[in-house]
Amino acid sequence: MIAERIQRIALSPTLRINATALAMKAEGIDVVDLSVGEPDFPTPENIKEAAKRAIDKNITKYTPNDGIPALKEAIRKKLRNENGLEYGPKEIIVSCGAKQCLYNLSVALYNKGEEAIIPAPYWVSYPQQVTLAKANPVIVPTKEENGFRITPEELKAAITFNTKALILNNPCNPTGTAYTREELEPLIDIAVDEGIYIIADEIYEKLVYDDFRFTSAASLGPQIKERAIVINGVSKAYSMTGWRIGYAAGPKEIIAAMDKVQSHNTSNAPSISQMASLEALTGPQTDIPKMVAEFQRRRNYVLHRLQSLRDVSCMVPRGAFYVFPNFSAYFDKEFKGMEIRNSYGLAYYLLKNALVAIVPGDAFGAEGFIRISYATSMENLERGMDRIIEAVSKLEKTRRVRKVALSNVMTKERSLAPTETDVSMEMRNALVGEVEAHLRYDNYYEWNANIAGVVTQLRTNDHHLYDFWMENWYPAPLEADLEPHGIIYAVDGIPGREPRAFYNSESKSGIIINTTYYAQLRAWAIGIVTDITERLFDVHSVHGACLDFDGTGLLIISPPGTGRSTHLYGLLSRPHARLLSDDWVTIRYRGQEAIADIPERKFYVETDIARKHRELIDLFDRSRCENVITRKDDCTDEACLREDVCRLDRGDPHCYWASGTSRAMLDPYWIGGPEKHVKRTTTRWVLVLKRDTSSPPLAELSPENAVEALVEGKYPVGARVSSTPSSGFGPAGRTALVGVSAGGGGGLWSATKEPFYNPYLLVRTDERLELQRRFFQRLAAAASWYHVNTGVEAPEEIQRRIIEMIGSE
Repeated sequence: MIAERIQRIALSPTLRINATALAMKAEGIDVVDLSVGEPDFPTPENIKEAAKRAIDKNITKYTPNDGIPALKEAIRKKLRNENGLEYGPKEIIVSCGAKQCLYNLSVALYNKGEEAIIPAPYWVSYPQQVTLAKANPVIVPTKEENGFRITPEELKAAITFNTKALILNNPCNPTGTAYTREELEPLIDIAVDEGIYIIADEIYEKLVYDDFRFTSAASLGPQIKERAIVINGVSKAYSMTGWRIGYAAGPKEIIAAMDKVQSHNTSNAPSISQMASLEALTGPQTDIPKMVAEFQRRRNYVLHRLQSLRDVSCMVPRGAFYVFPNFSAYFDKEFKGMEIRNSYGLAYYLLKNALVAIVPGDAFGAEGFIRISYATSMENLERGMDRIIEAVSKLEKTRRVRKVALSNVMTKERSLAPTETDVSMEMRNALVGEVEAHLRYDNYYEWNANIAGVVTQLRTNDHHLYDFWMENWYPAPLEADLEPHGIIYAVDGIPGREPRAFYNSESKSGIIINTTYYAQLRAWAIGIVTDITERLFDVHSVHGACLDFDGTGLLIISPPGTGRSTHLYGLLSRPHARLLSDDWVTIRYRGQEAIADIPERKFYVETDIARKHRELIDLFDRSRCENVITRKDDCTDEACLREDVCRLDRGDPHCYWASGTSRAMLDPYWIGGPEKHVKRTTTRWVLVLKRDTSSPPLAELSPENAVEALVEGKYPVGARVSSTPSSGFGPAGRTALVGVSAGGGGGLWSATKEPFYNPYLLVRTDERLELQRRFFQRLAAAASWYHVNTGVEAPEEIQRRIIEMIGSE
């Protein structure tokens, strides 16, 4: 199972696009690659000779972790002479490229939940590195008319209690914008006043044009130097991208922390590359102005060609080797049925039809733009610009633009928060007092829901949770003196608090702090209702899907990785099948009958089921959605990222299977119409899914064996376990909802089993698990039970066996 933090980040889009262009070239396709982010000039000869001498002298061993002393001294001298900065040896570290410096810094600097302000457009790795460090990137869009430079007003507005740093790329990739001393000073003053760090990525420092004078952010006074970390290297200025040498300069305690991080991942940077970099910094510098002059000539050429496109605007870059033109005027156009909806669509069109590789602006957090690199020969630029201009001239206004105004909310948290389900009344009262202090009268939402006869009240300050809550459940009666059976406080924006969820069974109170992920709220609601109904109303809560066949019910209970959604949907396509529930049912026992009901008004569905069932796409388009991916940079589907038919690459506005955490609040009546849906059925069959390679595909279970199989709740070997209990229409993978042991303590449930395959059980004392056992014994007496092994036959064959079994009884 891949770590969740890795699933939430994507491959670098610039590297992926470059790899695609190289693959096409390898197939003999004449692609002009304007996506590259490295100089096309060779490394200067004196630098290469220094590397050869290092090899001849056997300087091929480990070096000090933070770099060889001679190179660190050369870096100190460079910073002193060129930037007016004085650093000691312990305030410098050499790493495997500036990218590693930035990553080491992220791990060393940020605590979980802290924030880093990132002006957009941004270099693609900034947000992902912050996320990997379990901090939160705060994206601040900048304006084209301001030269894509963050203003003091925009910076002030973005600073919060949790702000740790501002990442300032100067000059900037992808825009080429750079800050004068006068433009830097008010930003630095704010950083000093607010006590935040400046991460000054200055890798393009020497590549500036039109007599622009570069100023390092750390040089603007001793106060900011104490809170600035300068990131630089030799890759861009000396055309040494493959040598992988970068360096950082900053306060010694931060550099020491970065040194610790580096000691446990790469250790020292390559010794030969360090010797070559020493020569780069101390040897002749004559190649740099030649390279800058050529880049400026190329920049001017590209700008001149872009000016011939009437509807394209482009800021004049002060540095780096990119232009960032606004091509939004060409959106909502088409060529031979290929619609251009956004920058990814335009990039896909140019690659497939003009054989030119560029990078979409959305990859840098700026939709409407594209990045064109002029770090290539004039010949390539001439051919590339000819092709781009010809290709966009062929675009015509789309005759039929299918615009989908998706109702979609992206939540900061996309996994269940750490939980405590046995808090005392004293702690409960303290928590309620804390969250109520943040429920302001002008931002307060309250709604009573009727969930299986239990009046459950939501109190929240988040409109997204309120909207989903009202759609998910039926409303409770509106009597003024109605007292709810249970209350859930879901409050976001409490300073200094990590996302957490709490439950007190005595008062039936749930408290959810600093997460607006609806899966958490829904799971807590089901858990509270389960706690109340099982004890007071003799109602059994079951995590499973349920179908009705001519008035009798088929209940499907499944561990992760057994294909519940596949078989649920496959069986639903049968003529006499009707859907009751996709994820959770309540069962009332009347004599020998087990009556299954669906308490939910709408289903909270994992949208990636649409990959196999494309008919659901139109339904999701009309539903309220959560965390549906709209930017390729946010896609976490590694298999899809490697495909050549990606929906987002083609310019589709969103993709329902680009993330495992995207959801839709789906009206079940839309799935085949009212005739394919029921609200109640009498349970006659129970299928317990399993997956192995030896058991028969379908085997009847005795009541005793049926119950024991659920009590243990073992997952199949290799099951994919997700962190979000949800719909049977999505992957079957689940994990325990709460971190409590059977005795109510603090131990975590094993990720390889789940009692009764039910992640919604908040109270897991021995007494309550025994109650669950007795409920299932009654269900075993009321219905026929079968083990279904989904690992030995194709889904269609297994479903045929199930239908034959139903028909034979």
